Amino acid sequence: MRPRGRPRTGDQVVHLQFQGERPDDNWHAHGWFRRSLRVLRAGRVLLVVLWKRRWRLVGTNRTTHSRPPCEPPRLRFCSLIVVLMLWAWLGQGRGLEQQEPVLDTLNQLVDRSTQRRWLAKTLPCALAIQQAIRRALIEMSEPRPFERLFPSGLSPPSELQRRRWQDPSAVSSLWRGLAMAMYGAAALPIPVAALLAEARGRWEGPGDSVIP
Repeated sequence: MRPRGRPRTGDQVVHLQFQGERPDDNWHAHGWFRRSLRVLRAGRVLLVVLWKRRWRLVGTNRTTHSRPPCEPPRLRFCSLIVVLMLWAWLGQGRGLEQQEPVLDTLNQLVDRSTQRRWLAKTLPCALAIQQAIRRALIEMSEPRPFERLFPSGLSPPSELQRRRWQDPSAVSSLWRGLAMAMYGAAALPIPVAALLAEARGRWEGPGDSVIP
């Protein structure tokens, strides 16, 4: 794996600039803060370099910077990539090493240890993830009843349930949340990324969750 946030050979790099707002008159513009984020667009991974305005408090060395409202916390990958990689693992019920890639480019980009970290990060807020995605689907599917999106119900695969998990209930909740995102987006139809953005607006879980 290459160092996080570094361009790879052949990477398409997009630069974006976020001016933000001055905290108050005691803060002056003081350059830019750089953040790199890999996003998925039309099946291709792009490296987005986000330049956020940095501010310095007059007469001190104290600095801060402006953050876009939809910026994911402490991640080098967008939520869509996280969802697709966790779904490749949990959705197939085959285990981490036997999973089939959703996209070959993602398997080359995200290693197994990263997937394990993402799962450990999401399980404590699995129910909140499921609820946020469910609320987004209910609003986006109106006037169609929510239940009609999943005529066969949402039950985790038996292979997944047979595996030994420290918290099987959390794994089942996360699976249902991911299934709602994948199957619900296909049924509407809308991009999964658009559904995750809607779910983010209804998020009531911890502020550092990797999903939505």
